[in-house]
Amino acid sequence: MGIGKIIKQVNDHELKFNTLSVSRLTLNLDKDGKSSSVRGLYKIRQDSVIQVSIQKLSIPVGKVEAVPDSFRIVYYLEKKLFSGSYDYISDLLGTEVNFQTVQAILSNQLYSFRQDPNDKDFKAFSSTIEDNMYKISSIRERKFRKFDKNEDKLERYRNKMEAELLIKQDIYIDPDLFVVRKMVFDDIDYNRTLKIEFSEFQVIKNQWFPGNIKISFNGKEKIHLNVGLSKVEIDEPTNFNFSVPAKYNYEKLN
Repeated sequence: MGIGKIIKQVNDHELKFNTLSVSRLTLNLDKDGKSSSVRGLYKIRQDSVIQVSIQKLSIPVGKVEAVPDSFRIVYYLEKKLFSGSYDYISDLLGTEVNFQTVQAILSNQLYSFRQDPNDKDFKAFSSTIEDNMYKISSIRERKFRKFDKNEDKLERYRNKMEAELLIKQDIYIDPDLFVVRKMVFDDIDYNRTLKIEFSEFQVIKNQWFPGNIKISFNGKEKIHLNVGLSKVEIDEPTNFNFSVPAKYNYEKLN
C-alpha cells in the first residue's frame, strides 16, 4: 500500500474527539537504573488545552496545563508555579516540541516531528514493511546508513532540508487497525534515540485507544517511561478549571 493510502487509512481510523479524559494514569519511571512511580490523570480539549495531575501515595504532587503557545506547572510540595514556552522544552530535548506534538502522543495521533505544512500528507516519506507493520520513514534506510560513512552527504542533505538538526522519524502502522503502534526518532547529530510504543488497544465508543504507552530515550542518559491508561472517556462533560493558590512563588522558565 502506498503512502497516500496508508495515511488516509490512519486519518480515517485515528481517535476523533472534542474532549478526551484519562482518569487513571500510572507512570513508572526508570532513569539510569533508578525507579519511581506516580499516579494521576489527564484531559484534553482538542487543539485548546491539555491538563495533567500527578500524585504519589494519594498525596498531590503537581499539575500541568498546556495551551497552544505556553504551559504552566504547579508544584505543590514547594508551593511554586512555573511557566514557559515550548522553546524551553525544545532546547531541553534538542528537538522541536509544541502543543500539537504533546497532543498527538497523548491521543495516539499521527504527526511529523518537523512540523512542516508540506509534511501533512507525508509525501516526502517512504514506505516499507517491517515487523508485520507498515513503516513510513522521513529518510530512507539506505540513505540513512550512508550518512554514518559520509559527512559530505550528510551536510548536503541537511542543507537541502534546511534543518539544523537531522532526525530520522519512523512510524509503524498496524495493518489491521490502522493505528500508530510505534514511533522512533533517530538524532543523527547527537547519537540519541527516542522510541514511543503504543499497545493494549481498547475500544472506546467504537474507536481504538491504547491502554499502554512506553517511552524510551537513549543518549547520554537512559530514560524509560511506562504509562498505563484506563478509565478513558470521550466527549463527556469535563471540568477544565485550573486554579493556583495566590501565595505560590512564581518562576518563569527561559
